Amino acid sequence: MKKIRWSLMTCVVVVSGMSAQTLTDAIKQTRNEQYEAADAMFKKLIQAQPNNGDLYFYYGENFFKNENMAMAAEMYQTGADVNATNPLPYVGIGKVQWYKGKQTEAKASFYKATTLANNKNATVLLKIAETYINADKKDLPEAFKLLATATKLEPKNPEVYLLTGDAYLEQNDGSKAIENYEKASSLDPKSVIAILRQGQLYNRAKNYTLALDHYRKASLIDSSFAPAYREKAEIFFRAGQYANAVGQYKHYLQLNDNCGARGRYAGFLYKAKQYAASLEAAKEAKKCDPNNVYLDRYLAYSSFETGDYTNGMAMSQSFFSKASADKIIAQDYEYRGKLYAKTGNDSLAILDFKKALEMDSSKTELSNDMSNAYMKMKKYGEAINMFKAKVSAGKAGVNDYYALGRAYYYSKDFVNADSSFSKIVSEQPDLAIGYLWKAKASVQTDPENKLWKAKELYEKFISKVKPEETERNKKDLIDAYNYLAAYYASKKDCANTKLYMQKVLELDATNAQAKKVLAAKC
Repeated sequence: MKKIRWSLMTCVVVVSGMSAQTLTDAIKQTRNEQYEAADAMFKKLIQAQPNNGDLYFYYGENFFKNENMAMAAEMYQTGADVNATNPLPYVGIGKVQWYKGKQTEAKASFYKATTLANNKNATVLLKIAETYINADKKDLPEAFKLLATATKLEPKNPEVYLLTGDAYLEQNDGSKAIENYEKASSLDPKSVIAILRQGQLYNRAKNYTLALDHYRKASLIDSSFAPAYREKAEIFFRAGQYANAVGQYKHYLQLNDNCGARGRYAGFLYKAKQYAASLEAAKEAKKCDPNNVYLDRYLAYSSFETGDYTNGMAMSQSFFSKASADKIIAQDYEYRGKLYAKTGNDSLAILDFKKALEMDSSKTELSNDMSNAYMKMKKYGEAINMFKAKVSAGKAGVNDYYALGRAYYYSKDFVNADSSFSKIVSEQPDLAIGYLWKAKASVQTDPENKLWKAKELYEKFISKVKPEETERNKKDLIDAYNYLAAYYASKKDCANTKLYMQKVLELDATNAQAKKVLAAKC
């Protein structure tokens, strides 16, 4: 019987060790952002131990870090229901409450967790501190208190120093942050998280070389550590090395080939301006995650950039119908506005451009989009006001003066139109378009050609059009040649009249007026 009891005890120890190791593996998968692999592990663990509150807490963490707060809340609550004396599920419940802005309820949940732990469980204190540090609504003084207590309980726990470093980083104290990250690394030289944090700190300080060194070091220690590849991809992206950036993210995707990762990949490709690839990646991700509103966002953005305005509009409307107000950003209104403009809804486009500017006043380029929409609606006064505001702010460029001049021109204010086009001529004397539109305005202020004010301007326009630009400018060149032919005809200069009519015929072989003039005798 003693032998049997010893054998059973040995089995219990072995099984317990295997379970702990499996939980460790599941947590590692979450840390590596391999959420679906972790999900499968947690399901098996819970099936074997349905009343283990720790499992539900860490399963909830997996959902939380994968941005699924609803399922995270469900797991935390289930953990509390099946294992009411375990403090960790209450930490999770409190975290969800805190992120939802229910600070009073969160504090009560955290108090219950620390009471159950008798303030002697460092993990409980660290997880609460993590919430105070990482949430939008922070409580750094309270986080530092919890971290100080956790340090006394477990002075050799690297996690204590990692979170302390994070807290200092939120205070913009990079020196104290790196000091704590290095302490974590000294306690656990193979801690990829500690190395990643150091890299992120250097990245934040724009020391990209040191940041890359740390990310590479993390990859060497653990080649399955997906976040290191994502961070490397982001650095290459900022440096404009898009091929390297996409290569790193592909490696990340190989390690983390789940719906969430594919969706993030679509977003990354969009940022890298690889719109066609982003479109395909988002479509693939949508097959396994049809309710992901962010995929609708990227599909809308990339559809616009690839010229598929109809599908872009459908995806944009789908995004707005699903996304909560706090998830909508200025760029969403900007793209829907552009899509409205491309699909003939200029009045709705203007409303969205205004909303985008209200949310992000730095998007000054939207004033051009709004002005163009006003122009299409023939609301020239509104367009003029938009451009005049930009000129007054000292932010107007050649394109703005061109658009302002055209707005004046179509509102029949030819004097101000001429002034705007004169600004283009003075700032960009080699640009043909300035001379062209100044000539058009001059024609309107000299309708009977008494002064032939546009002659020299049309000559300048013709001289500035490059041979490869002839086809694109054909209509305006014909107008210029006709004007000059008329000028020389008024001077009874038959040779030059026919010269310019010949040029018209070269561009328009069926032009009856040119044929008639060329057939006539001088």
